[in-house]
Amino acid sequence: MPQAAAVQPEELPLVLTMKHVQEITGLSKPKVYELAHTRGFPVVRFGRALRVPRDAFLRWLNEQTGVQEG
Repeated sequence: MPQAAAVQPEELPLVLTMKHVQEITGLSKPKVYELAHTRGFPVVRFGRALRVPRDAFLRWLNEQTGVQEG
């Protein structure tokens, strides 16, 4: 199982790849792609490439946990 990475949000690139999302969440590759096709997940498509805006991803993640931003 992948290990979730411990990094500060500002250290992440502005646009995340699915590999970044996988490393951040610790989810498997198939699970990350399943998540990317879930309604409400902040994914942007460039042809066949999927990218995730960092700030939108962090907001989405916080919403999933019920955490309110300061």
